[in-house]
Amino acid sequence: MRKFLVLVAALAVTGGLAVPPERAAELRQEGKATPDVTGKWSMTLEMSMGTGTPVLDLKQDGEKISGTYTGRYGTFDIEGKIKEQAIEFWFTMTAEGQSVSMSFTGEVAADGQTMKGQATLGELGDATWSAQKEKTQD
Repeated sequence: MRKFLVLVAALAVTGGLAVPPERAAELRQEGKATPDVTGKWSMTLEMSMGTGTPVLDLKQDGEKISGTYTGRYGTFDIEGKIKEQAIEFWFTMTAEGQSVSMSFTGEVAADGQTMKGQATLGELGDATWSAQKEKTQD
């Protein structure tokens, strides 16, 4: 049995065992591979004072996230991180003369097209959010 496992491992490493692309995608999802969040996202932000619809423009470099958040009070640089499907990003915005630290945590769907989670909006309280990746023009 041990020889068989060694043989299988050797074949897999050397490319002797091919995994069909559709099965490879399934295996990545089962292993909770990190989805690519690069692109524009339409967000819905549910706060006690109402609903906001900001836009995220994200760039991903490995587990590091950067980009912008554009909402009612302007555009602000964000930074964050993603590991497997867990995402976290934050920024400080100026609204009506006051600085507000905003932080978001959530989970990206396995297909990388939607995400949702919780937000802490400084003195504005907590919120829930969801976002959908905008389709790219080919």
